[in-house]
Amino acid sequence: MRAYHLDRSGLSEDETHKLFAVRSYDHGDFAVNAEHPMLMKMLCFASLHSAAFWNGSAGRALDLNLSEETALRLPNAIFGALTVIPLCLLGEALFGFRVAAITSLLWALGLNAVWFNRTAKEDTLMVFFTLLGYYLYTLAKSQAPEETDRQARLYGFGGAAFGLMVASKYFPHYIGLNALFFHLVGRDSRNNRPLTARFLKWYFAGMALAFSIFNFGIFMPATWRYLWKYLKEDLQTHHGYLIMGKLFFNDMTQTPGGNPWYFYGLYLLVKLPLPVLAAFIVGLIEIFRRRRTDYTSRGYLFLRMQLIFWLLPMSIIGAKFLRYSLALIPLVYMTAAVGTVLILRTARSVIERLAKWKPHASGMEWERAGHRARLSHRTRWLTSPMLTALSVGVIFVGLPAATSLASLPFPSLYTNPMGGRRAGYFFPHDEFYDLGARESVAYIAANAPKGTMVASEAPGVLQYYLARYGRADVTSEIISHPAFSLDHSGPDFVLVQPGRSFFETREVFAVVESEWTLAQSSTYRGVMASSVYVRTAEGSETGCGTPADEKADR
Repeated sequence: MRAYHLDRSGLSEDETHKLFAVRSYDHGDFAVNAEHPMLMKMLCFASLHSAAFWNGSAGRALDLNLSEETALRLPNAIFGALTVIPLCLLGEALFGFRVAAITSLLWALGLNAVWFNRTAKEDTLMVFFTLLGYYLYTLAKSQAPEETDRQARLYGFGGAAFGLMVASKYFPHYIGLNALFFHLVGRDSRNNRPLTARFLKWYFAGMALAFSIFNFGIFMPATWRYLWKYLKEDLQTHHGYLIMGKLFFNDMTQTPGGNPWYFYGLYLLVKLPLPVLAAFIVGLIEIFRRRRTDYTSRGYLFLRMQLIFWLLPMSIIGAKFLRYSLALIPLVYMTAAVGTVLILRTARSVIERLAKWKPHASGMEWERAGHRARLSHRTRWLTSPMLTALSVGVIFVGLPAATSLASLPFPSLYTNPMGGRRAGYFFPHDEFYDLGARESVAYIAANAPKGTMVASEAPGVLQYYLARYGRADVTSEIISHPAFSLDHSGPDFVLVQPGRSFFETREVFAVVESEWTLAQSSTYRGVMASSVYVRTAEGSETGCGTPADEKADR
């Protein structure tokens, strides 16, 4: 599901920056795209070179070449699939096998995880190594007192996992959340003994070593010069995020304003398949309502703490993107698994009570014994635990999996019935993610006269695909640049993308859509994701007629 037609959508602006960074790595320049750590770009570097080797050998012989889009995204697709392993192990350590199995199935088949694992962004690797670090640290804590050597190694491996997490994305606070969790659990001589000086050395040494090796660019002065420009916003010209047709400031400096506080709540409400949403709500009530004293108490505390410390700060800060929610999805799926198990137990209890019921002349009452013996041979199968488990599994795991399959290869466009199945309406920036821009650029490359200028808000996408289509003569300008205007810049084509509606672009988009001629549109599930407009109405005379829409549904 993660690797299926990885190249059906063109590269996004962010993804082209990763590709350009990989090309810079070839020349020893590691400061490009330095606002993000190096690990994912190193994996993309290896994947792209491996794909080139494959295409020049076996791929050419088998007529099975890998596109650059596929090669760039493949590492995340692989690590997204592998995430099921630490997630399952951590779920079993906290809740037992049943919750772990359901959580794993939801992750393996859930479109909310598949969606972001199919893009070349850092969140997939961060989630994998965060969960791996949580599990290895938990495993180290549970070792017998005499197993000091093995325990030290596990702390070292756990620290290395957290080091790789930070080398994936600069979110080190998850290390603190892990420490906070074990502090709240309380000291236990069996599985939460204090760390000795030796264990701490192994832990932090593993963390520092992994981070230094896989993010060595952080030690270069050029990286810090780049980061300083990034922090001053010298590299960003646009602001805003469109939600349900309304623009909000999407900037950290706007905290606690900016994107609305209900951003991630709305995402869960309209993007989770309804059975998963229902199970999540049931599980959420359960983990906050119950204070169990058995082994699951740690799991309940873990989910309560993680959900609170994720949702509260992320709802307050001004900058929000849906891809950040990938770190929330394992918690959502684990909570939904708790809810599913509770629903399963409740269903079994209800069925057993119905099996005990027997009418009497004096009224209706519940028999307390011998109910299975009184069941007829024909109806006894109705109370089978296997049938109950199968029914619950089909509803809360099977149906969401079928929904995921139906949403491929564009899971980002899915909305549940509560969202009115309105693709690209709630979060067009993240839902489209420059979907259709490749097809629009291909149209420009095929029809634009020599020396044409194109105005867009995706300069990296234009640069990459114009070079692929052999149109280096076509130049581009950024619409949100302070010096840009339709009159003075004089573009011949304008690339309009609803997902790139910013405060700096909305007026230009409005003028172009009302006064220019539509030449091409890329339409997905009835929604226009990218369009090309030409300045003159006589576009057909210059070879710029209006072709049939590029329909991704066909």
